[in-house]
Amino acid sequence: MVYKPIYRISPYLLNLIDKASALRSWIELAPLQVSWLPILQKEAKVRAAHSSTTIEGNQLSFHQVQAISRGEKVGAPRKDELEVKNYLNLMHWLEKNSKLKITEQTIHKMHKMIVEDLVPENKAGKYKDRQNYVINEKNIKVFTPPSPLDTAKQMKELFTWLNNPNNCELHCIILCAIFHHRFVSIHPFSDGNGRLARALGTLILYQREFDTKYIFSLDDYFAGDRKKYYLKLQQARELDNDLTLWLEYVAEGIVITLKNVKKRIEDLQISGPSQIYLTPKQEEIIRILRDHHQIRGAELISKLGVSRARVNQLLTPLIKNQIILKEGQSKATRYKLALHKT
Repeated sequence: MVYKPIYRISPYLLNLIDKASALRSWIELAPLQVSWLPILQKEAKVRAAHSSTTIEGNQLSFHQVQAISRGEKVGAPRKDELEVKNYLNLMHWLEKNSKLKITEQTIHKMHKMIVEDLVPENKAGKYKDRQNYVINEKNIKVFTPPSPLDTAKQMKELFTWLNNPNNCELHCIILCAIFHHRFVSIHPFSDGNGRLARALGTLILYQREFDTKYIFSLDDYFAGDRKKYYLKLQQARELDNDLTLWLEYVAEGIVITLKNVKKRIEDLQISGPSQIYLTPKQEEIIRILRDHHQIRGAELISKLGVSRARVNQLLTPLIKNQIILKEGQSKATRYKLALHKT
């Protein structure tokens, strides 16, 4: 028996796919300087690792994940650090194996990487041997996945569907979203199912050459409203597994994610080929200055919602690297972008 997903390609979904395709084309054709690509790729991996593990309850901040990506110690609980390290390692592996066919062997290897040193060795890369459940934030069971006895069979059916030549013409956004939902609904492993499902979604987008530069992370979107992410997964199950609304939700996320990548590239085009690694707040400063031409320090504090000391901390490297110009003194100080040629 082959898995047959239920869904309808609505006009709204088609519109979202068109928008995503247009943004993807813009990004592919953007005149990226060679020095920028590693920056964007590293940022995407860090964002993916932070977001995907945060969804599962990891407490590390974005800055701590950045530090771990640089090989630094952050003094956090061992489990949290391991989850992030493992996900970062997996992202590097996916980039190097972006053409790899997704099979049972592939996901068993990926699962081992995700749960390395987090679960007993006999659980890593092995399907569950006990019934598991999906619970909500109140620790209430909301869904019971297939039993361990049915798991291998249902996974085989999923891979048969995924690798069916007839799916070659199915847009990768739809393919990615369907696979994601079915995988987390089967919940084949004792731990790491959500992280693995999101990583496999990324691999599908790599395989279909939707992200040939490896510079965007859909996990950011899911983590941005974790409650909505889980509600959308469960909503489809309650609609007799009609995935239409889930597909629209994922497509919305890809459009938003690609818009953010486009803004990031535009920020780099403004800042020139500096090797500075911008935090989300620093990116926000650049966008504010691009919209307002110049701005007083007090206005910047108000718009960012942080203290004066924090604003100064954010601005210092931007001024030092000549991305932002500081004019005037004290209360008369104004900031504006230093427009570099690209």
